[in-house]
Amino acid sequence: MADDYFGAMLVNVSSIELSIVNLRTGTQAERVKSTVAIGENIYNHEEISFETVGDAVEALRGFLQILKDYGVTHYKLWGSQALSTAPNAEFIRDQLYVRTGLHIEWLSLGEESFVRNEAITLKLDRYRHLVKDHAAIIGLNSGSTTLSFFEHGELVASHNMKLGPVRIKEVLQNLRATAPNPVDVLDDYINSKVDDFYRFLPDEMQTVPNQVMLVGAAPLNAYFIPKGDTSYNLSIKEFNRFCDDVSGASNQYLMERLHLTEENVEIVLPIVLLIKKLLTVVHAEKLHLVNLNVLDGLTTNQGIVAGYHKHHFEKQILAAADDLARRYRVEPNHMNLVRRFALHLFDQLKPLHHLTPRDRLLLQVAAIVHDIGGFIDTHEHYLHSDYVIKQSEMLGLSTEETQIIAAVSRYHSTRTPAEDLAHFRQLDSEKRLVVAKLSAILRIADALDDAHQQTIQRISVSVRTNKVIITVFSDDELSLIRWAFNYKADFFADVFGLQPVLKQRRLHK
Repeated sequence: MADDYFGAMLVNVSSIELSIVNLRTGTQAERVKSTVAIGENIYNHEEISFETVGDAVEALRGFLQILKDYGVTHYKLWGSQALSTAPNAEFIRDQLYVRTGLHIEWLSLGEESFVRNEAITLKLDRYRHLVKDHAAIIGLNSGSTTLSFFEHGELVASHNMKLGPVRIKEVLQNLRATAPNPVDVLDDYINSKVDDFYRFLPDEMQTVPNQVMLVGAAPLNAYFIPKGDTSYNLSIKEFNRFCDDVSGASNQYLMERLHLTEENVEIVLPIVLLIKKLLTVVHAEKLHLVNLNVLDGLTTNQGIVAGYHKHHFEKQILAAADDLARRYRVEPNHMNLVRRFALHLFDQLKPLHHLTPRDRLLLQVAAIVHDIGGFIDTHEHYLHSDYVIKQSEMLGLSTEETQIIAAVSRYHSTRTPAEDLAHFRQLDSEKRLVVAKLSAILRIADALDDAHQQTIQRISVSVRTNKVIITVFSDDELSLIRWAFNYKADFFADVFGLQPVLKQRRLHK
């Protein structure tokens, strides 16, 4: 088959899926789903059962045969973030590789949300109309929920909540064995978790009505969305009637009404209760069911990487980073100046660093979030920044990229990787070098506004034989900045082999 075809395989908690797509046209040639539930009990902190590995192997071998029948030679296997948290996830990954030759690439929650947003943007016909004022994408994963908020067509915030249908289903199973009124207790449980999460959103987002695009609500999609369509517009009244109909229904009724199997009928009540609460807190004006999932996002992303789509989604990554910085009260004037200086240095020093455009994006994110640890304590704030970033699911970034940004933020201030080798060894040697180069650049950029007074208007960079001359344009006294610059320049010289030199040019002579 033509080189334009790509096969995406995804192993998640409750199923294994294959999608074969023509990347040039976006047309799906084949879609296959296996109901092998390899990680159903991971939210009870149980290991993945080795008995299910054989079933997963057979499913993947079947997918490989389908790929061969279609003549597809370009394919990839991903594993969901939820599955990667299982205690023995790496053992399972190794066994699948040995028995199928397929290597699983674990997705982060931020990547899952990001590629799903890409699919919605490019495949949902009414997307631009829906986000022109205020809108929210609610993405349901097995154990988590992501809310992405849009204002006038642009993403303004993206937050993850550790509460999803499968996780709620396991809570319900425990309640049925211990509580006299399990559904009422479950409803209170969901309400408390969502309210606790939602209070951390900016005040303006807590009151604005939203058009809601709901992704991942499989029972609702199967019931409401006509076959062959990707979406269905549902009024809030229609949804509430549906809730009333299914909330107290028997499993047999739900299986017949919603065309569900015995294995997935238990998910209906958790999904309905969770969605009902979420629609209330986001002040949903209308609900738009969207039958696109992470697998659709992965194939869409491959089309973007291959150059078949010109839409650039990096702005969403940066907007989410800005949102994280606002949440931790980062001083915006200092942040924006450091960001501008860091990018200027990166662009002018290309002959020295040989880094990629993706590395430039990581530097930009690090410049945005490097000071978030100051929210906890200004003393050794860089250590707190490192911790907070690692615990944050950053939209569009892999786990490794988040670790890189955390490390760059850790080393932007006083410490350097050379002084902190035990911490630095978590990344391989190639990524350590990236961290060192980005840290060296960010340290210089940060030093140029060390007093947080924005006394330097702009800079220019000139690379000489054995030094890098950084000319700063300012009419102010720069004693503190010169001291900080000279202190932080030593690490830059260690990394690049050239000594940075600061020169001042007056704006008004």
